Amino acid sequence: MFNIKSDNTHVLRMSKIASLTEKEKRLLARLHTRKQYKKKSVIDQQGSISKAVYYLNNGILSMEYQHGSKVFVRDFIFRNSPALVYPSFYLEEPSRYSIKAITDCDVWELTKENFEIGKKKIPNLGIIAFKITNLFHQNIERRFESMITKSAEDRYLELVENHPKIIQSISLKMIASYLGITDVALSRIRSRLSKRVAKNY
Repeated sequence: MFNIKSDNTHVLRMSKIASLTEKEKRLLARLHTRKQYKKKSVIDQQGSISKAVYYLNNGILSMEYQHGSKVFVRDFIFRNSPALVYPSFYLEEPSRYSIKAITDCDVWELTKENFEIGKKKIPNLGIIAFKITNLFHQNIERRFESMITKSAEDRYLELVENHPKIIQSISLKMIASYLGITDVALSRIRSRLSKRVAKNY
């Protein structure tokens, strides 16, 4: 039997997307490389070709777009989640985004070379990759719908509810960028919420 250790949860989660034999699980585990990144490290650089799919074992990553001197946060990636700049990885074209470590991060990497090896020996790996990519598309759609149907305050509350410790790890400036507002607007929202809580006590 494949021995699922605490640091092999990425293989277990993949096997739930599409069935894998015990032999395939062991091979998939060997194809991944475990790496540690310090806070503020750039894992994938905007403008370069993305060379790997990442699975975040611990920590927080950001997906960012830089235009001139301005940096826009497209997404946050939390533990036990994949991170992928899929057009760049699959089509081997320059990436539109950077993937950065917001905190110290423990990451499993599956390089493009090992991905291609895996596809030849693990028939369902292509299906797993397709479904993971589809999840990214769904996430983008949900983010777009949220931006046009919910207020900035509601989006902030939803983020904090889903990730209660986010304020301790991510700067308010980055959170504001993710929400599509200025850091001044976010400060006003937080102040308004604090007054509302104080009034209820």
